[in-house]
Amino acid sequence: MKKRWMINLVLVSLLLTLLAPAASAVAASGTCGEGLTWKLENYTLTVTGSGEMEDGCPWADYKTKIDHVVLEGGVTKVGKENFSGCDRLETVDFGDSLVEIGDKAFFGCEDIEYIHLPATFRIFGAQSFQKCDSLKYVYCDGGMPKFKDSCLWTGNYISVFFPTNNPWPYEYTSQLISAYGGNLGIMMGNFDPDNLPVKDTKTTAAEDSTEETEEETEASEAAVAALAETEAATEATVPPTTVPETTEAATVPTTEETTEATTEETTEETSEETTEETTEETTEETEPVDPVRKVGGDGWIGMVIVAGVLTMLLAGAMIFRSISRRGRY
Repeated sequence: MKKRWMINLVLVSLLLTLLAPAASAVAASGTCGEGLTWKLENYTLTVTGSGEMEDGCPWADYKTKIDHVVLEGGVTKVGKENFSGCDRLETVDFGDSLVEIGDKAFFGCEDIEYIHLPATFRIFGAQSFQKCDSLKYVYCDGGMPKFKDSCLWTGNYISVFFPTNNPWPYEYTSQLISAYGGNLGIMMGNFDPDNLPVKDTKTTAAEDSTEETEEETEASEAAVAALAETEAATEATVPPTTVPETTEAATVPTTEETTEATTEETTEETSEETTEETTEETTEETEPVDPVRKVGGDGWIGMVIVAGVLTMLLAGAMIFRSISRRGRY
């Protein structure tokens, strides 16, 4: 009897062990807005119906049990803070009718790596994906939506892709990239469910990087060409300071040829200047000469005066001597 009781106890224990995984799969349901219902099964929360989700978190008691979210039917809006704090949430299927994601709807969902939004989507609510540290790729099938305050701010680089058949305006994308301080990249790329998220994104990012590099190279070459044209125009307006090349010259003249040409020019210029100065001096010195100056000039008159004075002195001396002699006799 005792052995039989022990066997039954072991069988019950084994049965409870086998049923434990099934019991751990949370099953819950409820409403989340007018015309919308939700159901949580096997860690997947499914919302069905048409309309907007109500704000808040109707599944607050189970938010730590949600790994995946699926929106079916005509769900047009995810309400404010609906999935905030669902730290196990990895993927979200937004369906085909979503228009808006409310403020802080997925705030702090750290395990979401990518999101894919339908062509109907138009509004990212403020901080809707803030603190989603693993988020790297955002695919939008429609036109450029409105990005409210810090909606994709994670502190890491995020790539946003727009469809090839509906490019977004460059003037708005450039402003958005600037607003995110370079942590947001916007490029062309269609969503491919068979290559998610790494393979398709790396290829697209590499192609986009190549295109950007080519554009930058072309811009640099254009800038260099413009600078060369500017320098050429500047050189054309400045008078040449060296001997101009003749049209027959096929090569640039050597240093010796330039030196000889410069020396010859300098010699010719010096000779011409010397000749002009000599001619001017000769012209200035060639003036009408006074007849008296022709014979001897002022020097001749001086000599006549000196000779006259000497003659008078000599005559005076002779007279004085003659008188002296007569007094003796």
